[in-house]
Amino acid sequence: MFLPESPFSCSCLNFLSSLSSALVFPSYWCIDHLLSCAVFTSVERSRRPGLRIFCLLLGVPLFLLLFLLSLPLGFLGFLFWAPLQRLRRPFSYQNSAKTRTLPDNILSGDCSFILISANLCLLPNGLARFNNLNRTQRRSAAISRLLCSSSEPAKNNCEDMVPMCSTGNALPMMEIPYKTENDSSAEGDEPFEVSIIFPQNADFVCLQEVFDGRASRSLRRCLGSTFPHILYDVGLSGPHGCGFWFFNSGLFLASRHPIMAAKYYFYPNGRGEDALSSKGLLCVKVYIGMTKEKQRIVGYINCTHLHAAESDVVIRCDQMSLILQWVVDFQSQYGEDGDLVAFDVLCGDLNFDNCSIDHCMEQKHQLFSEYKDPCRDCPGQDRRGAVGTLLRWDCLYHKAVNTPANLKRTLDSEADRKLYVAPPLPEGTNGSGAHWTGRRIDYILYRESDSLLSLAVNKFQFITQLAGLSDHIPVSMHFSVSLPGGSSL
Repeated sequence: MFLPESPFSCSCLNFLSSLSSALVFPSYWCIDHLLSCAVFTSVERSRRPGLRIFCLLLGVPLFLLLFLLSLPLGFLGFLFWAPLQRLRRPFSYQNSAKTRTLPDNILSGDCSFILISANLCLLPNGLARFNNLNRTQRRSAAISRLLCSSSEPAKNNCEDMVPMCSTGNALPMMEIPYKTENDSSAEGDEPFEVSIIFPQNADFVCLQEVFDGRASRSLRRCLGSTFPHILYDVGLSGPHGCGFWFFNSGLFLASRHPIMAAKYYFYPNGRGEDALSSKGLLCVKVYIGMTKEKQRIVGYINCTHLHAAESDVVIRCDQMSLILQWVVDFQSQYGEDGDLVAFDVLCGDLNFDNCSIDHCMEQKHQLFSEYKDPCRDCPGQDRRGAVGTLLRWDCLYHKAVNTPANLKRTLDSEADRKLYVAPPLPEGTNGSGAHWTGRRIDYILYRESDSLLSLAVNKFQFITQLAGLSDHIPVSMHFSVSLPGGSSL
C-alpha cells in the first residue's frame, strides 16, 4: 500500500542521478552566488552601500571566473542528468514510518484535522533576492524549526498514526454559514484568527516554492520525525518538448497519515518565467483509519501553484479547469468501492485574489462551485475577519511586519493592512469588497458532496510566525469530520 521511495525504478539510475547532480552543483553554486552579488535586497540598498560596491567589483568577477572553471565538470554532469530526468517519477517519497502496513485504528464519532499551507519562496538565493529575500539556507533552517512546532504529538487516545482523531481535546463543531451578499446573519460568527504561531499537532503541511534542493533536505530532516510521510522534489526538471524546465514544481507535502496513492499532473500552458518550472497539481490519497465495520476511511489532498503573471487571467482559468478534470481522473483511478471519503481539499498559491477587479474571471470560475472557500462570501467579497496573504515586497523588513507580534498587530488593523499588504488590482482601487482585505492569494478549499462525510470548519488561521522569512502569510484550516458509529473514541 506504500509508494516506492526512490523516483527511479532501479538503484543504478538513482546513483547516476545523484552523481550527475553532484557534478552540476559547482556550476549551479557559482551562478547562484554571482546573482547574489548583483541583486540586492532593500536593506542592503539602504544600509550597506559599501557592501554593494564590494560585491559588484570583486564578487561578480570572482564567481564568474569560478563558474567558467566549473563549466567542464558541469557540462559532463548535465549530459547524464538531463536524460535521467525523463526516466524518473515526478516526485520522491520519504517514508520514516516504523511499519510498512496500514494501522487498524478504529475510528468513530468526530475526527479533527489541521492542514497548513504556505508559500516559502525557497528559491536559490540569487533568485529569491528578486522578491526582496535572501539567505535561502538560513531561512530554510529557521522555517524548518518553526514548522516543527506544528508537529508535536497530540495528547489523546487515538493511534499515533492519526493523532488528530477527536477526543475531549477536539475543537467545538462550528459550521460556517455560507453568507450571500444580502445576508448578514453570519456577522460575528467568523472562525478567523490571526495567530502568531503555527498550530500544534498539524496533520498535513502543504508547501509551495520549495525549489532549492538543500532547503528541501532541511525541511525533510526536521519534519521527518513526526511527519512520517513526505512527498518532495515534485515535478521534473530538464528538457521537455521545445522548452527547458530549470526547476521542478516547488511543491512539498508532509503527512502524519499514510499516503496510499499520489500523482502529479503538469500544466501545459505555462508562459514567461512560469514556463521555467514544471508547475502542476499534486493529488494525494491518504489513509485515515477504519470504521467498526472495517470500512476504510480515506481523504484526498490536492496541492497546486497556479500561473503567477497578474495579467495572464486566461492561463489561470484554463489551469483551474484542468484541476477539476484531473481531480476527477485521480479519484476515479485510485478510489475503491467501499471507501468512506472523509474530506477532499484543495490548497496552494492560486496567484489571484477575491477583491481585485482584474481577477473577476477567476473569482467566478466553476472551481468555486465544486470547492468551497471558507474565507469568502461571494465573488469579489471576502468574509469579515479574512486578511490578505501577500505582503508588499518592498516592506518586508519594516518594523511593523518584521516580527510575528508586529505583523499580527498590522494584520488586525485595517488601516495598517493597507500599508503593508499587497493592494487589489489595478493598484489604486479599493477592491469590490465592503471591507479592505488585501490580496489573499493563498487558499485552502474543501468540497461538499453527497459522496463525502459531513465536514465542518472549526477555525481558519492566518499565521505570522514567518515574518521576515517569506513574502506570504501561511494559512491553516482546522476542520472536523463526522464519522458513522456514534460517539468519538
